[in-house]
Amino acid sequence: MAVGRHGCPGVMAVTMVASGSSPQPSRPVVPPEFRAACGHPGAHVTVRKVPVTISHAACDLTGVVISYPGHGGATVPRGRGGIGIANSLGLTLTVDPGTLDVTVNVTGSPGNG
Repeated sequence: MAVGRHGCPGVMAVTMVASGSSPQPSRPVVPPEFRAACGHPGAHVTVRKVPVTISHAACDLTGVVISYPGHGGATVPRGRGGIGIANSLGLTLTVDPGTLDVTVNVTGSPGNG
């Protein structure tokens, strides 16, 4: 027990911080195949699973070539978003006009969109 200046028992305040008790804001997850390409125009990514959306805030894919086996590829365009690219092999790449998030999807059988 702490004793105050005048010999009286004092009060000791203890502040505790609980770790892990309050949820942290979630960060968008960038799939492993995209990580090395973030912020590197001219890099190439082969997508493993579609559909996939990559948050522009977490990973800038501007100028990155994205492909999916059997469905060809496309380069993420520069610009303000609202852009959609599709090829004859069934790959689609869309840049959201508000967030600039990139979505990759495919349609049809590999090699035959």
